[in-house]
Amino acid sequence: MGKWPRVILRSAALFAIALVAALAVWQIASLLVNSQALAPVTGQYYVGTSWMATPSPTAGPSPTATPAATVTPLPTTMPEATAVITPLEAAATVVLVPTPDSFVEQVVREAGIDPAGTYVLVNQNAQRMTVVKDGAVARELAISTGDPDKGWYTPSWTGRIGEYWGTFSANGVSADNAWYLFKAGGSILIHSAPYTQAEDGSKQYQGMDELGVFPASRGCIRISPDDARWFTDWGPYDVPIVILPWDGGTGREG
Repeated sequence: MGKWPRVILRSAALFAIALVAALAVWQIASLLVNSQALAPVTGQYYVGTSWMATPSPTAGPSPTATPAATVTPLPTTMPEATAVITPLEAAATVVLVPTPDSFVEQVVREAGIDPAGTYVLVNQNAQRMTVVKDGAVARELAISTGDPDKGWYTPSWTGRIGEYWGTFSANGVSADNAWYLFKAGGSILIHSAPYTQAEDGSKQYQGMDELGVFPASRGCIRISPDDARWFTDWGPYDVPIVILPWDGGTGREG
């Protein structure tokens, strides 16, 4: 083989080796460009960020806040229920029956009268007359008995109410609804307040302010005109009566 063919073959081989080396360098350079190179080492520490480091997360878009649901507040105070009251078809009527106090019962019991019966008690110190029917107080009446300032007394007495005298006149005055009790110098009666009669026929009553306050009569037991009518309508004939004595001094001082 001649000199030039060997030169050509050697040159071609060198060219091929150079080409392969260039391709290898180019490939390595491509890898370095597309990949992260190893950081240079200074002593025992890395300078820069390692390609082995954990990648930082990529920030995504901020989430859009979902609007909160609108809450309707409950009323703070619940409305109160309105009670509906249905009237009863017939309401029961309760009748309170007053009974005599222990003093009255004791007095009539000592006089031999049944406290649960029908009777009349005259209390001169209290200037009251208590009417009891079947053990219940029917009425308490304001009275005026004999005036001790003038020497007129109503004697204490136990008996029964006598006849009805109606209207009578004495000492220039008249009285209505009189009921006879007993004799004591004169007739002791239960009757209305005395009165005089005016020209027009009207009655001018006397001693009305004294009823229930102090004794002011001539010995009889005075009661108001209205109470006198009620007493007569009640029908006191033959009803037991107890008259307690006056022991309160003079009429206007006792």
